[in-house]
Amino acid sequence: MPNMPNAPLVYTVGVVRFPRVPGIAKHSNALLEAVRGIYPQFDDFTLSFVRANINLNPDSPEEKSEIDRGEVKLFQFASPDRKWGLFLTEEVFGVHTSAYIHNEDFVAKFKMGLQALLSVPELGIKWMEAVGFRYVDLVTPHPGELLDSYLQTWVLPPKPNIDGEMDLLQGMYVAVYKTAFGELRFQSLRNPPFVLPMDLNNPAVQKNGWSIPVPGSDFAVMDMDHGCRFNPLEPIDVDVVCEKLRSLRSISRKLFDQTGTDHAKKVWKGEVS
Repeated sequence: MPNMPNAPLVYTVGVVRFPRVPGIAKHSNALLEAVRGIYPQFDDFTLSFVRANINLNPDSPEEKSEIDRGEVKLFQFASPDRKWGLFLTEEVFGVHTSAYIHNEDFVAKFKMGLQALLSVPELGIKWMEAVGFRYVDLVTPHPGELLDSYLQTWVLPPKPNIDGEMDLLQGMYVAVYKTAFGELRFQSLRNPPFVLPMDLNNPAVQKNGWSIPVPGSDFAVMDMDHGCRFNPLEPIDVDVVCEKLRSLRSISRKLFDQTGTDHAKKVWKGEVS
């Protein structure tokens, strides 16, 4: 970020969801041709999934619980340095990066990619179900400093005041907020066994080299996911999607600005080393 050269941001993703397009794999070459000039590296992944539909209603025992297993295709179109990538499944188009600069740059790249997707008429994508923006921050204090001096007390899971008897190994705080544009889920994890959440650390992220080793000292991961849904569906419109991304980001940024202490903001802005 221009005003925060040392910002803790490590991963950003924006998506638009649309009704399922069966057999989208046969159109991946057409999309590659449309974006090859900027995103020439093509990756084809097959992801396994397990989806459970559990009946918890004792009044309807006839409704059986079901577990569905299957596979889904994930296509990625990566930049030459693999710092940016477009990705596509049967239900989602997205842009992700480990090199976020500022929001208008991200939205411009998303706009170009979505225009390329919609330029493939065989896909027949006409409607949108949702738009979402997600940020992951890795907060690691400088040597000799405490994590508590970087984040506000409401962000970090509290430590019990039982000296010598209990040491906090891991902790998590989760909150979901209703916003003017949709719903925002915020979670902070103290010393989790991973940096990127498991649902984000997919083969495309790994192929790009974005997996991050767990720090050896006290650290926190902040995960902010802000999305809006369209019910009923709305016609997919590039400018509308881009404006939604701007709106979602604006609220998320205001929340991020409240997470850090004055000391952290000085570190992130490069005012102190």
